[in-house]
Order: sequence, then structure tokens, then C-alpha cells
Amino acid sequence: MCSNPFARGARVLAALGAGCFMVSVATAQPAASSVDSRYLLIFDTSSAMKSRVPATQYVVERLFFSMMNGQFQAGDSIGVWAFDRKLRLGGFPLQRWLPQNAATIASDITNFVRLQRYSKSTRFDVVMPDVNSLVQDSEQLTVLIFCDGDGEIKGTPYDNAINTVLKQNQSALSRANETFIVVLRSQLGRYIGYTVNSSAVGVNLPNFPPLPAPLQAVAPVQTSPPPAPRTPSPPPVIQAAPLIIIGTNVGTNQIPSVPPSSELTNSPPVAPPVEKKANPPPTVETLPNSTNPIPTNAALPKVAETQTNVPAPLSEDHTGLSRKGALAVGAGLLAAAVVLIILALVRSRRTSRGSLITRSMKKD
Repeated sequence: MCSNPFARGARVLAALGAGCFMVSVATAQPAASSVDSRYLLIFDTSSAMKSRVPATQYVVERLFFSMMNGQFQAGDSIGVWAFDRKLRLGGFPLQRWLPQNAATIASDITNFVRLQRYSKSTRFDVVMPDVNSLVQDSEQLTVLIFCDGDGEIKGTPYDNAINTVLKQNQSALSRANETFIVVLRSQLGRYIGYTVNSSAVGVNLPNFPPLPAPLQAVAPVQTSPPPAPRTPSPPPVIQAAPLIIIGTNVGTNQIPSVPPSSELTNSPPVAPPVEKKANPPPTVETLPNSTNPIPTNAALPKVAETQTNVPAPLSEDHTGLSRKGALAVGAGLLAAAVVLIILALVRSRRTSRGSLITRSMKKD
């Protein structure tokens, strides 16, 4: 409820702007779907919801100005229920969606929310049996429950998950005066998904699975070999949409998935495969004054088994001496060394003789 006149004026302007926008895009609205699609808005009118009326009105306006996140089709039906300890039906007439009536429908629903009497406590058991009956009688149904998170939902495949999230986040949303929006979707009489949302951010709608192909009533006249028989399409599979919690200072509370029993929880580490490194290309070094580069790590030629002890050939001398000259120099050096050795021996003998004579004279 808004007591501020400026806030009221802003809301009126927003509604008029949205209405003009809806009229402008009405020509782009797709034709009415052949599937009977229904939307049901259920409002909790317990005493705890009284302080959350502005948040509830705000999220309703956003849903209709966005054409239910772009999923409204012309002709979709819109119903409104209210409950606390009792279910109250018939307080709001059934509506048919038309884009040009978006502002009017949103305004009528927000006024309905404002005029409710908020008292007592939340009792989901008075509303869920009727919801489940409506699911079985609807081709496509979207149920949006605006509530305070108190009580327990029963009768859906997602009861435990939904109730766990409501209990875990009830205190936080109560302090922030925000509203839970529980979304349930069904198709062809079976639930197909759900989400749990907060009015602080918005509403996420689970997607409908593809409808099965319609069966032909009359078989065509066969003038050629009969075609292969068609396999009937499988019934829609119940797929739970990811659990989403959106709110002020409220984190996402997703139900952890349990791994199958056949999987190992602590699998042994697997050593990474060893990569074979290719041989690096040979590096090339160039000798001084040489024009032909020589690879330093080029592959050595294979040697036959009979040549394992063959001495390596002498490398060519780059100093300018020929092989004969080198032999002559070596022979001369060897001869000089022999002469020096002989001279050293002769000298040592003479020295030793002199020392003997000297010793004999000292003895006399």
C-alpha cells in the first residue's frame, strides 16, 4: 500500500506507459495457441502477509507488464484465488489475456490484493487439493502462489524441496518484507517443473516440454506402398526445473544432487599421458672462414659390426703443415731429447766418481 501521492502518481504513469507499449506491440503478438493455457494466481492472506502487500503488488505489476516474461498468449485465461485457513473462490472474475488490457488487469489484481483482510495463519492443505484437481483437468497450467513461507505444501512431486527452501529463507524474507512466489507448472495433467522465487528480484518460470504430435483421425488414401508405421510419441517427462531462490540478502539454496551408487566417490588419480617430444631440429654452427654450416647434433652414421675397433682418421691440420713435415719435426724433437738424456747420464757419472775419490782421501 502506498500512501505517498508521488508514489501513486509514478505507478499510474508506469501503468499508462506499459499499456501504451502493450498496444504498440499487440500486432506482433502471436496468434492464440490451440492449447488451452491457464494461469492461476493464489494469494496468501495470513496476518504475516499484511506488511508484504507492497512487495506483492509490485511483483504482480512486473509480471503483467512483462507479459508473464513474454509467455502470455492471446486468449490465455487468468484466475485469482485467496486463502488463509480457508480457500476463497469467486472474489475475482476470470480474465482473458489481451496485450492492450495489461494495465487494466494488473491494476484490478493489485486492488484485489490491497482490499483483502489479512488475518489468521497460512494453511496450504486447504488449497493444494483444488490445485491438484485443476492440474488433472488442464492442458497447460501455471500456478503462482504468493505466500509468507509458513506451512507446508503437499501433493506435488517437489514437496520436500520446496518446503526446505521456504523454511531456510523464511526469516530473511520476513525481515525484508519480501514475498515468496512458488511457481508450479503442469502439462497434460502432470507436473513438469517448479521454482521458488522472491519478490525482490523477479519470477523465473520453468519451460514447458514440447507437446506430442497430434494423431491423425483419418488415414490417407494409399496409392503407393504404405509408409513405415509411426511410433507413438512418448508421454511428457516430468523434469524439475532448477531450484531458484532470489531475494534481498538471500543466497541461492539449491538442493545438492546425490551421485548414483555405481559411481566412485574417491576415484584414484589417473596419471596424465606422457607426451612424446619430437626430436628438436639440429642446431647449426658455422666455423670461422667457412661457408658450409655443420650441424652440431646431427645423427651419427651407423658403423658396421666389423669396424667397431677401427681408429678414427686423423683430422686435417689447419695450421698449414703437411703430414710429412709434421713427422720430420717430431723426429727431430725426439732425437734432441735422446741427446739430452745421454749428456745428463754422463754428467751424473762424473760427479759420482769425484765424490768417491774425495771420500778415500778423507779416510787416509
